Amino acid sequence: MGWIRETILVAVIAALACCRALAGEPVECRWTEEKITIDGVSVEGAWARAQVIENFQMGWKKEGERKPLRGTKARLLWDREYLYFFAEMEDGDLFADVTKHNGRIWDNDVFELFFKPVEDKPGYFEFEVNAANATLDQFFVKRESNGFGQLNEKYPFELKTAVKLRGTLNKRDDRDEGWSVEGRIPWKNFAPAGGRPGVGEIWKYAACRYDYDNNRNEGKPELSSSAPLSESKFHKFEDYALLKFVGPGDGKIQRVVWQNEHLQGTPEPPAAYAVKQRFEKLKIFQPIHVAVEPGTRNLIVTQHLGNWAGPGKIIRIRNEPNVSDKEILLDLDYLVYGLTFHPQFEKNGFVYLIANGPLSGGGKKMNKVFRYTMSREAPYRIDPTSQQVVIEWESDGHNGGELGFGADGMLYIPAGDGTSDSDVNLRGQDLRYLTSAMIRIDVDHPEAGKNYSVPKDNPFLDVPGARPEIWAYGFRNPWRMAFDRKTGQCFVGVNGQDLWEYVLLVQRGENYGWSLYEGSHEFQPNRKQGPTPITKPVLEHHHSEFRSLTGGIVYYGKKFPELQGAYIYGDFSTGRIWAAKHDGKKILWDKELVDTTLQILHFCEDQDGELLIADQGTGIYTLERAPKAERIPFPTRLSETGLFVSTRDNKPHPGLVPYSVNAPLWSDGAGKERFIALPGSERIDYTSSNGWNFPNGAVLVKTFSLGERRIETRLLAKQQNDWHGYTYVWDEGQQDAMLVESGGMDREYLVDGKKQTWHYPSRAECLVCHSRAANFVLGLSELQMNQGDQLHRLEELGIFKVDWIGPVKEATKKDALKKGMKEDKAGEYADSVCALAEQRGVVESTLLNKRPESLTKMADPYDPSADLNKRARAYLHSNCAICHVEAGGGNAKIDLSYSVPESKMSLFDERPQHHTFGIEGAKLVASGEPEKSVLLRRVSMREAGQMPPLASSAVDEKAVEMLREWIKSRKPK
Repeated sequence: MGWIRETILVAVIAALACCRALAGEPVECRWTEEKITIDGVSVEGAWARAQVIENFQMGWKKEGERKPLRGTKARLLWDREYLYFFAEMEDGDLFADVTKHNGRIWDNDVFELFFKPVEDKPGYFEFEVNAANATLDQFFVKRESNGFGQLNEKYPFELKTAVKLRGTLNKRDDRDEGWSVEGRIPWKNFAPAGGRPGVGEIWKYAACRYDYDNNRNEGKPELSSSAPLSESKFHKFEDYALLKFVGPGDGKIQRVVWQNEHLQGTPEPPAAYAVKQRFEKLKIFQPIHVAVEPGTRNLIVTQHLGNWAGPGKIIRIRNEPNVSDKEILLDLDYLVYGLTFHPQFEKNGFVYLIANGPLSGGGKKMNKVFRYTMSREAPYRIDPTSQQVVIEWESDGHNGGELGFGADGMLYIPAGDGTSDSDVNLRGQDLRYLTSAMIRIDVDHPEAGKNYSVPKDNPFLDVPGARPEIWAYGFRNPWRMAFDRKTGQCFVGVNGQDLWEYVLLVQRGENYGWSLYEGSHEFQPNRKQGPTPITKPVLEHHHSEFRSLTGGIVYYGKKFPELQGAYIYGDFSTGRIWAAKHDGKKILWDKELVDTTLQILHFCEDQDGELLIADQGTGIYTLERAPKAERIPFPTRLSETGLFVSTRDNKPHPGLVPYSVNAPLWSDGAGKERFIALPGSERIDYTSSNGWNFPNGAVLVKTFSLGERRIETRLLAKQQNDWHGYTYVWDEGQQDAMLVESGGMDREYLVDGKKQTWHYPSRAECLVCHSRAANFVLGLSELQMNQGDQLHRLEELGIFKVDWIGPVKEATKKDALKKGMKEDKAGEYADSVCALAEQRGVVESTLLNKRPESLTKMADPYDPSADLNKRARAYLHSNCAICHVEAGGGNAKIDLSYSVPESKMSLFDERPQHHTFGIEGAKLVASGEPEKSVLLRRVSMREAGQMPPLASSAVDEKAVEMLREWIKSRKPK
């Protein structure tokens, strides 16, 4: 008799749900992870767990006359991509003779759903299915605004339905039992009103029915609805019932609040300087160079639109903080690196550009120095027809990036080695080419047939085969040159290769070593040296501090007297700005001024001698004194950070979220525990590619253990829109951990009877790997975190903030393009049908856009059952792609990202750009030949040239063996 009790219980629960709905409590649209097959039957277990909606009525009639003759039961479910519905209807006369989509199907037996996402916004949706499985779908901008069918072409729908009949259709003289319909509606169909609901969101809805019966009502349908309608009008949304979207987990997993109350400020002394945007009312996109127009208060700004793909654009603005206008002076099919004015510009109007291209049409890439003439009468425009090529040379890669007139009136142009790798053309020490050299020419006294002449005091006029234009040589990629306007000294910043960034004080005839040396350090010492001795840089920075040095200027402004005569320079990758004082013979001091989030491409002094900074991302900045602020004590003990309830018991705060990754970074065999700490109710900006975006106050926690012993806890903390790394060393008693000094340290531990050196990274080293190219976070990405049910758990906690509407807009635009719409019109169309401002607008979502099972994920490199190629790619991604990606700081051409196609990795059977380690016939990866593969050699050693280059003193033997088998398995070309 148990089945009787169960049936009675289900009926009671349904009756109570019906009563709640009638009383104004929301009906639940429940979450499902189960896949629903649209076949017209409710066989999936998810339907059994859905709330039954059976309070169909005719609310506009008198009490006692409201119950329809035929019963209806409906259910609603939802997941990340769809809203599902199932309705089961009693029906004695199955009738449906309309088969056209969006026809008059309400003249048939039909089931209808109405959804109104927002009470105070006019838009709502209608979906209908008749017993012949014909459908109708509509979005109403406001009630009856369409006129029937008028907007269907603009708002696309993808309603999928299936019908099952219990009887015969359109046989009017028999008696039928009923019919059922199952369907799904993609959330993107709701895009005009903001699309998918948030967890717990409440909409208004009505499930309705037309029931035609030939044996009653003289052909008129019986209408019924789950909403308590006061009139027999299904569009009367004022009377609709409430529908609550119950999210994943059903609230079983609760997020515990953690507040970042202790990790504030910095352990370092407060910076004396800060940067501030100069032109807040003017958006300057991707500035690469700034110059002062002589005799004016104008600035000439060069832009590199499309990052390094060009084209170049030159604009003019007033150097006034409130400027809001700009004027275009020149568009060029070249990437323009620098611009300078002739010393007599105010008389002759000559403007000189250094550029590389052309960008379109193919062909060889050339460095060209162009001269243009700017009119000497208002409106003082550059005449594009005045273009004159002064000098040119082939260059495709390290092209250099500046030009300028010295105090001697000569034009100086620093050039790179002309390739994108490690001087494979051997130009660094070869005087037969203009590459890798400081070019010095006289543009005022051109020789016959040229637009310049060679100064008589250039140093290599008598060297056989040497280009006479060369003043100095041995440059890798000079990025920015500046003359000290008081001493005449020429400073050149140079982008390094493997480990070093440096600054040269360039003088007549000197050799700066590339590619025998990288700065003052041997690089390829066996290559042939040029005819003169090697001169070392005046400044050097290891890649633990700088990754892509941007040369600066010698400061003589009035705002900072203490910096008078100092060379101010910075770093593109880390955003740091430094200053150094040189007395003509040696560096007196060199110090960091401020650590910024800028991507620094150029320093310029304005009309007042004050510093301007071109930031690739957001425009032009100035250097300011930092406002005085009370120094907040920074926790020197891990127990003071608020991240642990007990460090002695290794018990983290319950608000910290544990996580693991698919392919861990090799850390000399150490075990790791990882946690995410998000302050308050803050969320993670979820992205499908690259690392996720975290809010200020977030902390990533990682504790390392050798055996049973905890040795280090590293924190990566986001403060004031920038990430900072801190590391704590555990004490002998495992009670607590102390903050390591900013320079880091090494310590020896005994592991399995052997000594092992453990490196505690400096704070600068933390951001070598946690770089801008990796979006600062490494393991926090879809590829790494899509493991087991981990994404499900994080989703249930509600810690994600997902851009739902962006991908829908992009998909809508692509569909429009496929149908022949032009690019600009397709974009406008997508905007016009998605998240309309007068409707619900964009709704913040905590749910992923797809099921985790369908999202990208990496293999575990140490899982022997996984695909060998995927294991190898995963290992390279987690251990090498930190640097070896586009703009990652790795100076090889290879891209080791997991998602990059093999054809674009530049890895297989390619010649090494750097060391070959004496391997005959060496390749980066020699297919089928591990012994000839430089990549394997680098991973399997721990000395100069090892990979990864930092913070590892032990070889990952399992990975070496896995990579060896992978290389062996690859078929040679």
